Parts: sequence; C-alpha cells; structure tokens
Amino acid sequence: MRRLLPLLILSLTLLACAPVARAPELASPAAPYTRAAFGAGWADSDGDCLDTRAELLADLSTVPVTLAPSGCSVRHGRWIAPYTGQVVAEAGDLDIDHIVPLRYAWDHGATSWSAEKRARFARDPVNLLPVSASANRSKGARGPLDWLPPDQGFRCQYVLRFRRISKAYGLAFTAAEERDLVALTGRVCGV
Repeated sequence: MRRLLPLLILSLTLLACAPVARAPELASPAAPYTRAAFGAGWADSDGDCLDTRAELLADLSTVPVTLAPSGCSVRHGRWIAPYTGQVVAEAGDLDIDHIVPLRYAWDHGATSWSAEKRARFARDPVNLLPVSASANRSKGARGPLDWLPPDQGFRCQYVLRFRRISKAYGLAFTAAEERDLVALTGRVCGV
C-alpha cells in the first residue's frame, strides 16, 4: 500500500489538473461520421468571394499573395508549413489542416453538437493551419497520441493548441487519454 500511495497521489493530481472534459468511456458515436455533418466545406462568410481557405492563406502568407484572375482564390504567397518547417510558395501545394481533425472531434463528442457548432468548429481559424499536403495526409484523423509533426520544434505548440481547442469545444476524453495527453505535453514541451 505504501508503494501505491505516491502513484495514487500523482494520478489524482493529474486528473485534478485535467484541462478537458473526461468521459468514463467513449462509446461509438450514435451516428456514423460524415464530413457533411460539419457543413458544406469552406464558406465565404463576408461575401468577398474569398472562402475560409483563401482568407487563411492570405492572412498567413509572409508576403502579399497573388490571387487567381477571378480574385476568389490564392495562387502564390510564402508560407512556412509548420508541421515540416518547409517554405512553400504555391498555394496548391498546401492543404488546410484541422489541428483537431473533424473525425477525431466526432468520436470525442461532436456527435451531440448542433449543426451550427460543428460548422463553426470546421471553419474556426484557431483550428486551421496551412500544411504540406504530405504531412496532412500522414496525419489523417489522428490526434497527438498517435501522430506528431515531423518538425520537432513545432510539437509542443501543436500539442498545446490541440488541447486548447479540445477544451474550448468541450471534447471528452477517457481518463487514460487525458493522462497520456498530460504526459505527452510534459515530454514535448519539456515541462
């Protein structure tokens, strides 16, 4: 019992500091996941013919962007793809990644959200990053316990941002997932 007491205290401390909702066990979602549950893709919220993707690319380019002749999409700019550290000049070489993937969110509580909340989550600029297409495909719908950016210098920021978004939207994690996320944060952030 004396040997278990420090582990019990550590476990209770980690649970008390948990930054997101915890669920005893995450059951399979009531409805199967579909991308359409998060809205009809990128939106042009302000009516300027630049959708969410184009506006994000324009905002995050380190130089003025070149638009397509229609003025409704971005062709060129200069971005540093955070997962790999690559410098990218062609907008077509970038994907817009959901830091917390839509499928991941679905499996951690988005099934119970309103359609409006799911659409807001899918287009929230805090949850979006322009990344290399290969890194986005490598990541897929996985979270930080199963995938980390190849650029080790970005891992801490990625994990912290993932956890902050998860908390802001009230995603639910099992106690084991939360414990592992706390441990991962300590490892990648040197805390």
